[in-house]
Amino acid sequence: MNADWRHPALCNWFAGLFAVELTQEQLLAYQRGEGDAVLSSLAELPGLASAVQRLRNAFTGLTLLSHSRLELAADFAAMFLMDGQNSAPPYASFYSSEGNRFFAEPQERMQERLAASQQEVSADFREPSDHLSVMLEYLGEGFDAFLNKAEKPESGPTLDQIKAFIEEELLNWLPAFAARCEKVSTVSDLYPALAVLLLEFLKGLPALDETPINIAEKAVSGR
Repeated sequence: MNADWRHPALCNWFAGLFAVELTQEQLLAYQRGEGDAVLSSLAELPGLASAVQRLRNAFTGLTLLSHSRLELAADFAAMFLMDGQNSAPPYASFYSSEGNRFFAEPQERMQERLAASQQEVSADFREPSDHLSVMLEYLGEGFDAFLNKAEKPESGPTLDQIKAFIEEELLNWLPAFAARCEKVSTVSDLYPALAVLLLEFLKGLPALDETPINIAEKAVSGR
């Protein structure tokens, strides 16, 4: 499987869903099927069909809730905003440090990575740099830079560097994160399903080879 045009957009899509709860407008858009293109792109990737179907079912199930926006916001809070005892904190430090500490070594490494690539956490997003959404946006930027190496060969990471980041900074804690998401009591299956899908998506990325498929090639091939 080659690195291709989908990966930056998919990383950013996941990042957005883990960053903040869905607005009413976004929720209605998903219920109208406007997220089908993203889910179809994910389903085309090896090994993701079952996890994608679970997330589709979760979105469909939201239509059965009396107050879907409020209930989903409550799920988001219960899942990601409570203390670490009964929730699934979306911070690498929590899973990678002794005693489940926050602001530990993973955050320091992310700060260094962001500074080296001249990126920073948005002032509007008041979270530490080892928040899952920040790490996924950083990964998306890495894929984007890699895919544009034909235009700027002197810039951007190598695919091996991207894969090392996935394995060493994400896959070392996301299995535990996804497992915690499965245990939190929620009204909807959306966030547990999303966590499992993200994990399966990232597990497939270290198998990517060095040949990028860029947007221009996609247009030519008609894919």
